[in-house]
Amino acid sequence: MFLLHYILPFLIFYFYRNRLMLWGLLIGNLIDLDHIYYRLIGKVGWFESACEHFGENCSIGFYPLHNLWVALIALALGLFLLFNNNKMKFIGWIGLGVSLNLLLDFI
Repeated sequence: MFLLHYILPFLIFYFYRNRLMLWGLLIGNLIDLDHIYYRLIGKVGWFESACEHFGENCSIGFYPLHNLWVALIALALGLFLLFNNNKMKFIGWIGLGVSLNLLLDFI
């Protein structure tokens, strides 16, 4: 499931050939840096899962950047795709990338 975080942006890029979109979607994956932070402070072991039971996904609500507020902010940033300015669209693609990342973590 983790590979889908990187496969989906490249699949979308294959159909649209827009580099701005690709980089925005890939930068949206930086939200997973809180996974590394929790491993650095020792809250989660380096080769362990954050979940108690194998196969259970508990990213949403456990890590600090995986919550409802961040999801709502990312969806709001995704509205910048409606603007014609390239800088604003890039921010929109980052918001969509974060939303996609949170959706895949929820699944």
